[in-house]
Amino acid sequence: MKGQQQKVNNGSAASELTHQVLDVQHALVEIRKRLRQAMSRLNQNAGSSFSADEIQGTLDTVNSALETAVRIRWSILRSQVSDAPHSVHPAPADERMVSAMSGQQSLVYVVDDDASVRRALQRLIKSVGLDIQAFASAREFLEFERPDRPSCVVLDVRMPRMSGLDMQKALAEGGATIPIVFITGHGDINMAVQAMKDGAVDFLPKPFHDQDLIDAVKRALDGYQELQAAQVEINAVWERIERLTPRERQVMEMVVT
Repeated sequence: MKGQQQKVNNGSAASELTHQVLDVQHALVEIRKRLRQAMSRLNQNAGSSFSADEIQGTLDTVNSALETAVRIRWSILRSQVSDAPHSVHPAPADERMVSAMSGQQSLVYVVDDDASVRRALQRLIKSVGLDIQAFASAREFLEFERPDRPSCVVLDVRMPRMSGLDMQKALAEGGATIPIVFITGHGDINMAVQAMKDGAVDFLPKPFHDQDLIDAVKRALDGYQELQAAQVEINAVWERIERLTPRERQVMEMVVT
């Protein structure tokens, strides 16, 4: 009994650590984005006190730290499931999680060419009260007309004809901002780092604990709500700008400059 309790405590500590490392990953991605913006502004302003080499050096350090964070998190995740069967099994629903995620009729899309994985994920996601729709290919998902609902995508990386990373790029090029949780049976660190740089919410190596996926889905759905709120605010700003007179617009541009 004591040994079982110790195992539970160790598992909880490891789970907390993986979440902390994921927070570090997202912070590094945000820093990287701001550094790239600074680099762009620097190229337009020769009088800056910072040099391009200084910013590039910091950017390289951030990229290296991001790769290290991904490696650490994957190592922890794999150690947690080292004794688990290589399959996904439905977990019991957490009532608070069901309430939090299903209140807005959230929808989870699963895109995976493996039918057994799609069935297992359908059982798991339904067990926490979420709607789910599964697709066998990236192309099938891209051709689907998505309803206007809070949603996210659980996306396999390696699929025939169009990979998960290619689908991520296609969504971005089409202006879609749906959050993505990647899953993969192939541990490619560089692939994971690139997906995070391009905006992925999480990148989980198979096999994974059910709770890790559910936590990632919750973060993705929370992220969807934040994106929608930000878009509403941006639209409101543009509406105000459109109502400005030519002289008011000129003054605004001078103030911004």
